[in-house]
Amino acid sequence: MLPEEAKKIADHQRRRFNELVDVFDRPQPPEVMARLREIVSSAGLRSGEVVLDVGTGVGVLIPLIQSYQPAAVLACDVAEKMLQRVQNKYPAVRTFHADIASLDLASTSLDAVFMNGMYGNIADKPAACRNAARMLRSGGRLVVSHPEGRAFIDQLRATSDLFIESFPTREEFEALLEPLGFEVIACRDESKLYLMVARKI
Repeated sequence: MLPEEAKKIADHQRRRFNELVDVFDRPQPPEVMARLREIVSSAGLRSGEVVLDVGTGVGVLIPLIQSYQPAAVLACDVAEKMLQRVQNKYPAVRTFHADIASLDLASTSLDAVFMNGMYGNIADKPAACRNAARMLRSGGRLVVSHPEGRAFIDQLRATSDLFIESFPTREEFEALLEPLGFEVIACRDESKLYLMVARKI
């Protein structure tokens, strides 16, 4: 994808997600929260780690991540109104108004990166994964997930004006991530859960 095309998509995503902030800032059903806890658990977080929540939205993962007592939780999003909600609810979280493909954190500064409920919206996925690989330490984990699964995303693709792509298969993820120094250690593609976990070697 050309840089100017990716920027156009990101600008549209920013406008639309700013408009949708109130739609997202609602309590999740118990069964969705249970799957979100499972997603966070899959990263094997340990006390004292540094964690990045990509496309954080209104911060649904943040209290689940904080329960593992990380040293720091960072959050980025392209929509500044989403980040304002996160700042109001979780003032200890450092927020960054940025696309993951261009987020400028120090190399090897992170222990875990979550891309929950937003991977399909990333315009330049190879660039996003390259940057995540740069920022993760050896042994760091990348988690790509959605608590409603592939079918939900495919339905959104048919009904939304947002840029959304379907989830890769395990083989497609391996082809993308292994050259970046990742090993895919788990991949679940179920009716109500998509969960891929990769470890940086």
